Amino acid sequence: MKLLCPWKPHVKRNLVEDRHQRKQPQLSGTPGWLLLTHEGETPVAFFVDGNEKVEAVALVLDERVFSDTVLRVVRVSPRVFVVYDVRWFNGRNWFTTRSYDERFALVQDILNMFHYPDLAALCLPDEAPAGSIVRGYEYYDDQPGTLGVFLPAKE
Repeated sequence: MKLLCPWKPHVKRNLVEDRHQRKQPQLSGTPGWLLLTHEGETPVAFFVDGNEKVEAVALVLDERVFSDTVLRVVRVSPRVFVVYDVRWFNGRNWFTTRSYDERFALVQDILNMFHYPDLAALCLPDEAPAGSIVRGYEYYDDQPGTLGVFLPAKE
């Protein structure tokens, strides 16, 4: 799946410019990717961290979302993932063709319509568990395919 849908950073550390209108908190945890695909006819989910360590994730989510979808997440506990962005959705590259606001709206729709937190919980940054620590903020512009900017909370 990495060959078809390579996972790359969506943010870089830099200075915020006037064009960066969207602000999103980035929580402490293990950043990575949630890969939703099929093994044969069975839908499967995998968490891949920055060191490319792959771990299967038990997840209750509509099977229609498992056609090669790649979500950018931060794992804040063993069974809780904060979803920030979508890179690929059902085999289509959303990162290069949609703005951050459009991609985040898709993430919200997926979680609201298709996800049940019975096994692993997927949540949005503003729904993170109590006690989650904000390590910094991400800022985005309204252009498709552009990287966001990350600023740490304390320097």
